[in-house]
Amino acid sequence: MDQDTWNGKAKDERSAQDEQEPNEQGLRTVESSQTCVLLVEDESLIAEIIGEALEEHGFSVHSVSNASEALAHLSTGSRVDILFTDINLPGELDGAALAEQARGLLPDLPVIYASGRWGRLEEVRNLPLSTTLQKPYSPARACAAVEVLMSQRMAVLESRHAPLRVLAS
Repeated sequence: MDQDTWNGKAKDERSAQDEQEPNEQGLRTVESSQTCVLLVEDESLIAEIIGEALEEHGFSVHSVSNASEALAHLSTGSRVDILFTDINLPGELDGAALAEQARGLLPDLPVIYASGRWGRLEEVRNLPLSTTLQKPYSPARACAAVEVLMSQRMAVLESRHAPLRVLAS
C-alpha cells in the first residue's frame, strides 16, 4: 500500500478541516461533536493506518507510542472520549495497566484493547465499556469498535441522567 494514500484518498486531497493548525499550546482544536480517540500503539505503521482511518471516519485522534506518553496526555486535561490501546507496549506499563490508571482519572472511559496475543485479550474481555480486537484487524473494524463503544457510553450516561419516574399509588 502506498503510504501517501488510504482508502484511495491522497493526503493532499484532504479537507482543510482534516489539517487544522495547532493552537498556542500545540494542540489541534476539536469540534465539540467530534469523538476524541487517544490511540496508543508502538508499531508506527499500525498507528498511522488506524489513526488515518479513524480521522477519515470523523474522529479526532491523538497518537502516542507508550503508556507514559498516554498518561502525560491525559494529565493535561485534554479531551479524551475513548482509549484505543495495544496491550503489549514498551515501558513499565502495558495497555491493561494504562487503562486501569486512565479510568482512575476518567471512570467512564471506554477502552478498546488490541493485541496479537489471545491470552491477554481474554484477561480484559469482560471489563465494562470495553471491547477487544485481535491483531491483525482491519481499519473498518477499528472504526466500528469506536462507534459501538461510544454508543454504549452514551446509553450509560443518559441512563444516569434520566429523570426519575414516580409511580402513582
